[in-house]
Amino acid sequence: MNELDMRSATDPVCGMEVNRAIALAQELTTEYEGTTYYFCGKGCKLDFDENPSKFFEAGYQPSM
Repeated sequence: MNELDMRSATDPVCGMEVNRAIALAQELTTEYEGTTYYFCGKGCKLDFDENPSKFFEAGYQPSM
């Protein structure tokens, strides 16, 4: 994994900063429309996988 892959990402569901390497190791990623999304935990990943488009609607505010 290169340095770019090690930077943090923002969980689109809850807004938490996520270490990409840890998310990859724990299989907490999803590909959607050509982009990889990283999640803090299984719950956020499952919510996203169920209906990804709702997390891109205007006015959506990530929250824990």
